[in-house]
Amino acid sequence: MATVKLAQDLRADGIAVLSLHPGWVKTDMGGDKAVVPVVDSAAGLRGIIDSATMADSGSFRAFDGRTVSW
Repeated sequence: MATVKLAQDLRADGIAVLSLHPGWVKTDMGGDKAVVPVVDSAAGLRGIIDSATMADSGSFRAFDGRTVSW
């Protein structure tokens, strides 16, 4: 809800707001069973950020580009 409300508040200023899910990343925190390499997660998130438009504002997206339902 914070993402949606902030997106609404900043829309007039042309600022897009997104919530991003990095996936289950292979890090110390992710553990041995994690499935997403760090480089893939980071590249995916960067791609989403770089291509974000105002139409995307207020959405929840996964590192692979999928829209995550609230």
